[in-house]
Amino acid sequence: EQNTYAQTAAFNRIDAKPVDLTQAAELSVNAVVHIRSTQLSKTKTIRRAPDIFDFFFGDPRGGGERQYQTQPRVGFGSGVIISKDGYIITNNHVVAGATEVSVTLNNNKEYTATVVGADPETDIALIKIEGDDFKYVSFGSSDDLKVGEWVLAVGNPFNLTSTVTAGIVSAKNRANIVGEAKSLQSFIQIDAAVNPGNS
Repeated sequence: EQNTYAQTAAFNRIDAKPVDLTQAAELSVNAVVHIRSTQLSKTKTIRRAPDIFDFFFGDPRGGGERQYQTQPRVGFGSGVIISKDGYIITNNHVVAGATEVSVTLNNNKEYTATVVGADPETDIALIKIEGDDFKYVSFGSSDDLKVGEWVLAVGNPFNLTSTVTAGIVSAKNRANIVGEAKSLQSFIQIDAAVNPGNS
């Protein structure tokens, strides 16, 4: 009992000043980008089954084909620049099926991007913008990460410049469960608020 009290007292004496995340935020906000993906309209042909009206008023053979234009689809999300020459990681669902991808930096400069590769199973995509001196963030090692450490969630989903939220690492090695199937992926669980579009 005395030992437990001593441990509690020692814990209370630990430097309890607020965590300053301003430097981490300054280093990351300029590497986080807004992504706009557009899927242009397409012409679709639909074959219609014959009905009684075709027999009396239309083609006696019935049925027929009809063409129509789909509406352009626009999606938004966030991405992170991972190299000074403009490689960006984002979610696959942000750019899947896109015919045009544009990237806006935190300083409001806009670039056209190309999709380099994508993996729908892990929902990761790699895109590229042209340039050679972009602000970027480096990869860390999840092996060095500890439960309880502070983390930032940075995103730019609505092209209003980057937003920052903070939290801690809640758990490591979480599996992504979809239905009954478990994937081989391993996720880091955090309690920082991640808003829709903050990929």
